[in-house]
Amino acid sequence: MTKEIETLGVLEEKITQLVEAYASLKTEKTALAEKLGQKETELKGLREKVVFLSEERETAKKKVENLLNRIDRIISPSKQA
Repeated sequence: MTKEIETLGVLEEKITQLVEAYASLKTEKTALAEKLGQKETELKGLREKVVFLSEERETAKKKVENLLNRIDRIISPSKQA
């Protein structure tokens, strides 16, 4: 009977450890899910910023090209004369 009680004690201890490990992993999972959500939001914001900056760069590029074309048209008649 004593051996059976010892076995039950060991089983109880292992179950307690298992429950504690489960609770710890559940807490860690929740924290990681929250962190993942924050990172996904951050990533979405960065993607939007990249798109905005790309569009802004294209606009600036077109303006510079237009200015260079205007300068070329002003200078070109001087070269021909």
